[in-house]
Amino acid sequence: MGFSLAVYLLTLASDLTWRHWGADGGDFITAALTGRIPHPPGFPVYMTLADLFIRLPWYSPAWRLNLLSAVMASSSAGMLAWTVWRYSNSAGITLTTALCLAFAPLLWSQALITEVYTTAAFFSTLVCVLIWQDKSRVPGFVVGLVWGLGIATHTTLIFLSPLVLYWIGKDERLKPSLQIGEWLMPLLQAGGSVFLGLLLGALSYSLLFLRGAWPQPWGNIVSLQSWWEIVSARLYWGFAFGLPLSHWPARLLAWAALLARQFTPVGALCVILGLHSLRARSAALAWSMVAALALGSIYAVGYNTPDSLVYLVSFLPLLALWLAEGLMWLGERGVPHWIGLGLSVALLALNWGALDLHNDTAALSWIMRTLEQAADGAVLVTHEDHHTFALWYAQEGLDLRPDVVVVDRDLWANAAYRNFLSSSTGQLVEFIGQRPFCEVGAEEVVCQ
Repeated sequence: MGFSLAVYLLTLASDLTWRHWGADGGDFITAALTGRIPHPPGFPVYMTLADLFIRLPWYSPAWRLNLLSAVMASSSAGMLAWTVWRYSNSAGITLTTALCLAFAPLLWSQALITEVYTTAAFFSTLVCVLIWQDKSRVPGFVVGLVWGLGIATHTTLIFLSPLVLYWIGKDERLKPSLQIGEWLMPLLQAGGSVFLGLLLGALSYSLLFLRGAWPQPWGNIVSLQSWWEIVSARLYWGFAFGLPLSHWPARLLAWAALLARQFTPVGALCVILGLHSLRARSAALAWSMVAALALGSIYAVGYNTPDSLVYLVSFLPLLALWLAEGLMWLGERGVPHWIGLGLSVALLALNWGALDLHNDTAALSWIMRTLEQAADGAVLVTHEDHHTFALWYAQEGLDLRPDVVVVDRDLWANAAYRNFLSSSTGQLVEFIGQRPFCEVGAEEVVCQ
């Protein structure tokens, strides 16, 4: 939608930012600039889009990938608007739903930075759009293909599986009164076509062979085993469901508060009404959507990082469809359709100031301050991902201080990373250790 994209452009970060859980931005930008693989699992579909946007002629490389996030978020809202219009035939409900999704603080926050989540939300929305259609008009292969591309964008989209299973079984011919042979074959045909599409979409991960054929920070791909190390994100397995049980109550409260804020508390009530209305119309669809949201939420809550709730971005389209159902339910009882636009206006007014990043220069200021303090030819030892990635961006994207060597303390234990350093600097790791040594912190650089 043009209006949402305009709002995004007015609040878009002008360069690299760490705000809104954007610590990985420098890694994605550098990977797009150099053709390397970003951190596992490699995000091949997102990186294919990033390779296109990084070539745009406008502003900085970081701004171009920030723009990619904005375009994907506004496209999600546009697709949702098309779907809601088709079954509600109400301009008021359509605009309310689309704008509420666009200005939900979680989606809006990710639309302004370099991250993968709005692209994941785009594919999640597209899966929902296809499943919402008459099954006879949508080939199962297309459903599977879109879902597979979504999983290759962010693996959390695998939790949309209950929705896809619902679509496979959504057929007027599949009635309990029929003989098994009368419904088994249509079911197998639908499932088979979805699986073929899913397989083709997931084959996007094979693109990592092209990006990873030479030494790089996360390990180059020289075999199926090294490819699987990246794709399976083995490096991060300890975080999945790694949250201590004592932390679950606080994280669940944060999850509930976050979801309640997305469409305002009044909108949250409409979402609940919509789910109730949808359950009366199609219990199977309603429960499949609930199951998808529950699976994604359990994973997000249990993932042991401070920013894991951002994984819920991909599941906001489900809530938006429930919002549309709730507005339709209210409309059937005499509530004017256009009154819901107040929700989107409230979201716009309440969140603009908190989310606006167009004047954010904290990351760039840190880069300049750090590089100014670094000794000539120094080895800069970093202790935080966002510092490492910011310095990669400074060297590869802004051509600053090619004389220094950035060494990530945590990655140093990885032989593939040390091989990358030797290859990229033209020096053996032993010689790198003989250069001036500087510890990089949040405020200062301490050189020895």
